[in-house]
Amino acid sequence: NGALDVQAVNIEENSNRTPVNYVLPPGVSRQTDPGQVQLVAQNEQSMVLKITNLAPKDARAVYKNVVYDMRQYKRLQMFVHAEKLPDFENIINGDLSCFIRLGSDLKDNYYEYEIPLVLTPSGTYSDKSPEDREKVWPKENMFDFPLSVLTDAKITRNKAKRAGNANMSNTIPYEIYDPENLDNKITVLGNPTLEDVQTIMIGVRNKSGREVSGEVWVNELRLSQFNEQGGVAAMANAALSVSDIAQVNVAGRLETAGYGSIESNVLDRNMDNAYQLSVSAALEAGRLFPEKARLHIPLYVSYSNETSSPDFDPLDTDIKLSETLDNYETKVEKDSIKEMANTVHESTSFSVTNLKVDIHSKKKNMFYDPANFSFSASYNKQAQHTPEIEQDITTDQKGSFN
Repeated sequence: NGALDVQAVNIEENSNRTPVNYVLPPGVSRQTDPGQVQLVAQNEQSMVLKITNLAPKDARAVYKNVVYDMRQYKRLQMFVHAEKLPDFENIINGDLSCFIRLGSDLKDNYYEYEIPLVLTPSGTYSDKSPEDREKVWPKENMFDFPLSVLTDAKITRNKAKRAGNANMSNTIPYEIYDPENLDNKITVLGNPTLEDVQTIMIGVRNKSGREVSGEVWVNELRLSQFNEQGGVAAMANAALSVSDIAQVNVAGRLETAGYGSIESNVLDRNMDNAYQLSVSAALEAGRLFPEKARLHIPLYVSYSNETSSPDFDPLDTDIKLSETLDNYETKVEKDSIKEMANTVHESTSFSVTNLKVDIHSKKKNMFYDPANFSFSASYNKQAQHTPEIEQDITTDQKGSFN
């Protein structure tokens, strides 16, 4: 029979409401409206989750479909307020909890972080007083946790699962408590990833053993403290000419994880270490023989390699690859996983075009003169492997006689 009524509460309309009047959260200021000639402060508001007749262990929530990559941020924060309803005075601190659920879906693959709520006593509070603001928006209710506690919980579960613990499974919710705040609970189900958050849920759960009602305000859901680790990029090109015999070109490029241009934002920065190497040579091999041989041997050789080494595990995309490697003991295992995690494209080619002996008959050209015949051949090999493809090789061999 539990019911959820979603409303809004704001400073303009509810600064005198009862049993608790609305005040701004600590540290929050009202912005001015740039569309007004006069300085007019914009209205500041919160979302209200009004719960009535919620059964024990039951929950009600709101959700939003999004597309977020949260890996470059460190913390998630949100202000939360809780109070009794005038006609339902039977709840105490901890009877209600607020939770945030992040995942690719809301039922099978998600992280959840849950906080037991402290109730604000009835009264009139001053928006000018920092102390009153903290009473309406208690620190105990505030979501302020590192996102790493979510991925650490998944790593701990996966370790136990690999160790053969029969109680660990992707289909069973794994629950632990935040080591920084043992009152707050973390739940992992399935294989969620912060790289691709498609839904965010905010809800209220009844933690007591009886039916309860109450009102919860939530405000300023945000990510903070982005990853400030930078990267480097470099590019080099070299060309070498050996008279009219050979021309050699070498090019190299690298970009490491964390690199980004000056105008790029946090999410535009590299997530992978990229390496490129290209070598090519054009050679007139006939010049290596005596001039009397009259050999014409144009050769072309090239090799290129593009390697992408991910900063995050490609099969568990919000876990650092270094953290995955820490779960294995031997160097052979670690090297094998490193190699499988890389995406490598290699290209090798060799060709000889119009190879011939440029000799003609002395008196007049004859059809059997060596200069009338030429030979061409080419070899090209394309090879790649990725975390999903063990080996993909294409080889082309061609030859012609004219």
